[in-house]
Amino acid sequence: MKSVFACWFFTSLLLFFSSLSHAVDVRVVALFPDKALVFIDGERQFLKVGQEPVKGVRLIDASSRKARVEINGVAKDYFLSRDMGDGIQSPELLIFRINRNNDGQYLAQSVINNNPVQVLVDTGANVVAINSATAERLGIRYKSGSPVRVETASGVVRGFRVMLNFVAIGGIRVANVEATVIEGSRPENVLLGMSYLKHIRFSEEGGVMTLQAPY
Repeated sequence: MKSVFACWFFTSLLLFFSSLSHAVDVRVVALFPDKALVFIDGERQFLKVGQEPVKGVRLIDASSRKARVEINGVAKDYFLSRDMGDGIQSPELLIFRINRNNDGQYLAQSVINNNPVQVLVDTGANVVAINSATAERLGIRYKSGSPVRVETASGVVRGFRVMLNFVAIGGIRVANVEATVIEGSRPENVLLGMSYLKHIRFSEEGGVMTLQAPY
């Protein structure tokens, strides 16, 4: 009897530690109606309601305020948070809202390295993107950055990877933001990409983009 119990106990421990080793790390970056932008084990994924699970994670329902997510068969409601395990967090001190314009874009005034500039919020851009003329106006010494090749609609152009001292929009300031300066006049507006947005919370609903300070 003891040997049977010992075998069962050992097997249970193995299953327990196995489940821990396969735990999925999920962080919510942004919420939209029926959609959510999340990081699963450090990899960015855009989940939609009705979509097949991604690494055991399935979006059941989502709004601009909360999401119901199923992780390896376990479903739970979460409010907008940078970490799915944090649950409901304290009210934010800074909130900035941007109305969508007639072209379906979210344009707003920002400050980059102490200089004012208009930006276009672009959740599809990995980094902040700036054309070279605007970079020069902002005093960014981009040619001392790391050279990169950037694919555009008109072909491959040269760019430079740089680090901005800070980017602020609506008083929500993020220091040390990665950016790419692209030679030429494109993009027309500075693209406020994920190298800034991943440090804050943001959501979109009814033509309004809401940005929130993380603390």
